[in-house]
Amino acid sequence: MIARRLYTSITFLVLISLLVSCAPKTATPTEEAPEATEEVVPEPPAEEPELLRVWLSWPESPEKIQTFFDGYTELTGIPIEINSSVDYMKMIAGISGAEPPDLIVQGDMYTVSMWAMEGMIASLDDLITKNEIDIDDIYDPPLSQCIHGGSFYCLPWGLDNYALYWNKDMFAEAGLDPDTPPKTLEEMLEFSDILTKTDDDGNLLQVGFIPDFPWFHTDLYLAMFGSTWQSPDGTEVWLDTPEMIAMMKWQQEFYTRYGAENVSRFLSAAGNYLGADSGFYTDKIAMLVIGEWMSGPDYLQKFRPDMDYGLAPMPYPEDFPEREGTSVLWGTVVMIPSSAANIEASAKLMAWMMLPGPQVDMMIQIPNLPSSRAAAADPRWPENEDLALFIDMMNSYNAQTLYMGPVTTDILMAIMEIQERAFLGGEDPESLLREFDQMIQEKLDGILGQ
Repeated sequence: MIARRLYTSITFLVLISLLVSCAPKTATPTEEAPEATEEVVPEPPAEEPELLRVWLSWPESPEKIQTFFDGYTELTGIPIEINSSVDYMKMIAGISGAEPPDLIVQGDMYTVSMWAMEGMIASLDDLITKNEIDIDDIYDPPLSQCIHGGSFYCLPWGLDNYALYWNKDMFAEAGLDPDTPPKTLEEMLEFSDILTKTDDDGNLLQVGFIPDFPWFHTDLYLAMFGSTWQSPDGTEVWLDTPEMIAMMKWQQEFYTRYGAENVSRFLSAAGNYLGADSGFYTDKIAMLVIGEWMSGPDYLQKFRPDMDYGLAPMPYPEDFPEREGTSVLWGTVVMIPSSAANIEASAKLMAWMMLPGPQVDMMIQIPNLPSSRAAAADPRWPENEDLALFIDMMNSYNAQTLYMGPVTTDILMAIMEIQERAFLGGEDPESLLREFDQMIQEKLDGILGQ
């Protein structure tokens, strides 16, 4: 759930500081899900532990998560103790402490490479083979982000995908068809203008769309423009590209049209999606790009159960209709600390979590998307129209991954600075992108010995 990917300044900077080199394989997801195989109940390890401790970064649904792991206890007799909302620094302290967790469930893949290099987490290659974990059943984009130095150091457990939510009542009030969202990025600007309201002094009262609320989606927007921020082989930085420039200028236009100071002032009172004061819940922001969990019990159902909303894939550039349905898949990952008391027992629990049946049981109620292809073919998903849409996008040929390498930290930090200076400061993003591209490329060349 990416800890619902809360890019608050403190949390995100912690993520960035921990992000280091990794070299995932380039892969494309298979469009057809394989048939589910017969699930084998895991046998307890030779020496059964008295207790297995699972630490999760997820803040949501601790009771549901505990109930899920109680299912493993019923099968094996091994009690599972969960500890949720564990932040990165506590994870590090726990792994290094006297009583480390037996399994870590992290809402993103940022820490995998660094922790692997530091010897904090165990290589899974032999454990995957021994426990007959079906790697071919796991979607390739998130699986590729678990590889460091040619070995697996984590396994995906659930996926996040992003789409466009819109408030149908706000559309109708503005004279738009409430059942017809914008299809293209150009239409998003047009719709946003129609949906935006100001008072007599020009202050924003309502906004159609703000591209970086509640956090930035540069990875997804850049994919819509047909690119990414680094070459697939990891040798080139792709900040100073026509696609990146066009994407930044598209986002900047929302600030230019409504006034950067005006937008900044409006956002300061717009809340965030974790509280009832969120601009989307309070009819202040009409369109929102966010993930599959939004329509679940901890968000829309909790804060605005009466909202009449719609859901559609992220709009695409009008000149490139073939990019319809493009998405960037991120995954929650499971890791075993190298200091775990019984790595064999931890691996058996991990193997059970990878099975399609248990995975559907957990993910569908949060909701989160499955990282197992067989789990994605479960007939329960189509019963929820929202989740069915996200599943269809996962299976699309346009589902993509991101390269993570030794300068990814620098790239993400650069993007954050460029967006602040361009969106709020009004600077030319093209010159900023060129400046940071050259600087980071020089650093990468030095790392690669070029």
